[in-house]
Amino acid sequence: MTWTPGDDVIEVMRTPAPGAARGTYRAFGETLRGLKTTFGRFTEEAVTIQYPEEKTPVYPRFRGRHKLHRFEDTGLEKCVGCSLCAAACPADCIRVVAAENTPEVRVSAGERYAAVYEINLSRCIFCGYCEVACPFDAITMGHDYEMSDYTRSDLIFTKEMLLAEPLERTPLRREGE
Repeated sequence: MTWTPGDDVIEVMRTPAPGAARGTYRAFGETLRGLKTTFGRFTEEAVTIQYPEEKTPVYPRFRGRHKLHRFEDTGLEKCVGCSLCAAACPADCIRVVAAENTPEVRVSAGERYAAVYEINLSRCIFCGYCEVACPFDAITMGHDYEMSDYTRSDLIFTKEMLLAEPLERTPLRREGE
């Protein structure tokens, strides 16, 4: 039994009307339009970047390596171990274990500090939610993109690694590049 539409059904055409001219255009016209783009780029000169010595510039909003910060005047850590970054992380790659500050040992400006702060970069999706969730701007994402390693355990960045300065800065793209 075949279905037949009633009088109240409107037929919608999603393709061009059938015909020889339309079929020819679809077969050859779109191919020629693609070749026009290819041949337009054919005369451009190739750009080669000598990678290890010359870094590829990144855009200013690029999110790369994570970095924990300290206050410049006191040297205390900005992270108070609130774990908001870990709660905001969709990949669940941040681990924060908080400890209490004592009058003798003052690590951060708050009542607590992050005794353990780890980011598993093999799970991180570099979304930047940790940076947005932090109320103290303790964690930011820099422009460094060279973070590959041979073992997964080396991709777990500890608090000491995140507080340390990266080895070399990646250049930023200028306006219009």
